[in-house]
Amino acid sequence: MGRKSSIINLTAEDREYLEMQTRARTIQAQTVSRARILLLKADGCSIDDIADKVGINRKSVMLCLNKYAEGGVENALFDAPGRGRNAEITDDEKAWFINIACQKPIDFGYAAET
Repeated sequence: MGRKSSIINLTAEDREYLEMQTRARTIQAQTVSRARILLLKADGCSIDDIADKVGINRKSVMLCLNKYAEGGVENALFDAPGRGRNAEITDDEKAWFINIACQKPIDFGYAAET
């Protein structure tokens, strides 16, 4: 038998924020899943039930709950800055590219757009 998992206690403000995150249409699916994990755990669901309902593995549920225990709702929902691959082009290079793309072909000696 596994040990009994505890229920997390969310403030009314945190619960409202998490529910808003689950309904938002413009955020990453990963953030929605993490918000659902916290809401289901606060409602007393077991880790296995949460994994089934959210459609992810048990390890991912535990990771989210551990991040919540360490740093609260924001820590559980969002990855730490600096994670992932570094950008291959600088902001100055991006600005140059956008500037060139917004100019007309005639400015470069071409007769018409192609």
